[in-house]
Amino acid sequence: MSNFNGNLERNLEELRQLLKAKTFEPLPVRRVYIPKANGKKRPLGIPGIRDRIVQEALRMTIEPIWEADFSVHSYGFRPNRSTYDAIASIGNRLTGHNGEVYQWVIEGDITSYFDTIPHRRLLKAVKGRIADRDIQDLIWKFLRAGVMERGEIHETLTGTPQGGIISPLLANIYLHCLDKYMESKYLNLSNHTRDRRRKQGKGNCLYVRYADDCAPRRREGVHMT
Repeated sequence: MSNFNGNLERNLEELRQLLKAKTFEPLPVRRVYIPKANGKKRPLGIPGIRDRIVQEALRMTIEPIWEADFSVHSYGFRPNRSTYDAIASIGNRLTGHNGEVYQWVIEGDITSYFDTIPHRRLLKAVKGRIADRDIQDLIWKFLRAGVMERGEIHETLTGTPQGGIISPLLANIYLHCLDKYMESKYLNLSNHTRDRRRKQGKGNCLYVRYADDCAPRRREGVHMT
């Protein structure tokens, strides 16, 4: 970073010219490991300074577009949303909101989610809202940039490295389809439909997602086997 800041104006201009000429190529991210609460370690990718600048520009460009689409049930890695908001949403509904009482709470976590996101499916989701080919190409380059671990460079054929500035947004884009599925199947039902499902022994759900953690809640009277 000190080398880049040493001649900041010139380096930014060179970066601008590379992007304008469509010849910018991101470097492999440096992989380190940080401890998790369960005693295991989480891989963390640290991009170089130039790559962080370009990723931040990408994030600022596409985040407002996707924010217009993202579900109200999604709280992770979003502007003006936090874990406290997710907890408040859960608490308000579990204390008998509108007379509803929930008995079952199911907490889910996608194992190694950031490392296993399929690149082509993710880019297909991006293309659903971002038509600019240059932006699509830049995202693809970052996905395929590889990682450097202990001096060796490894290909990245899946996943988006945790630690990258744009990675949380891309992770939310990929799971947006899950949010829309839950909304269409379970969350936007009329009171009549909910009552009918309950009489049939089917579940009615609440749903909260924070990044790759989600927690559906089942209403009372539903027996799960």
